[in-house]
Amino acid sequence: MNNSALARFITSLGSLNNYGSTVLQTKKALDLKSTSPLNQDNDDAAIFSDALKGIKAIKKNGFNTDGIISINAQFNTPSKEQPSMPGHLRNAYYNEDDRIAIVVGTGALETYIPPEVISRKDIDKIVDEFYRSRRRENDAWLVFAKLSKLQPFQDGNKRTALIAANAAINTFKKEDYLVLPFNDLDRAEFTINLMRFYVAKSDKEETAAFKKMLSVLPSKKDRLFLLKQPVENEDRKLTKTIKLKPQFRDTRK
Repeated sequence: MNNSALARFITSLGSLNNYGSTVLQTKKALDLKSTSPLNQDNDDAAIFSDALKGIKAIKKNGFNTDGIISINAQFNTPSKEQPSMPGHLRNAYYNEDDRIAIVVGTGALETYIPPEVISRKDIDKIVDEFYRSRRRENDAWLVFAKLSKLQPFQDGNKRTALIAANAAINTFKKEDYLVLPFNDLDRAEFTINLMRFYVAKSDKEETAAFKKMLSVLPSKKDRLFLLKQPVENEDRKLTKTIKLKPQFRDTRK
């Protein structure tokens, strides 16, 4: 197994939930089979461990509805990033924790509210559409987008969707993982376009948003090149004291 490529995938996956450990730290954790090299002041250990468990689960169950549910069912390492009922399909009529809304703008009122009740048939539809497609990388990314928009689980939906999209085209065997944009600005634009996909009211609007998502993803050539690169020391030492002025602020505090 190429731990460098897997480390890049897990780091990309973790970026969906503010994973703070570097690719080098993540590779060391894979090499040592221990979370000790990871940042210990956040939820990185849970994201790392559950990503590996989720991958193992869908490799066992295959790309189908049971396999997708089995990914989320592995998100049970204690962390605030986890669903309170892993693998449980939301039903807001019976469980208050299943009532969710996704903030898509700068204000609390700018939200996307997914369906309140999710059934296996909703996931079946996404899986069936993929198997009727040409099963290309773009079709796998559509699995990611549609599962993310559906929000079938209490939490960890985008992580579940990215693992499922990779399983759809069997990247876990070939180690040519689908990953998010490499740099922060492209990744932010990708997320914005995913939010556009969420709030789309028609197939036409969804298609337009999806095309914008694809436009900022790394090309297959660039992605495969990076995945094959050895992980180098990523420590950055500043020679002067400088003041950092972030333009993207964490509004969750």
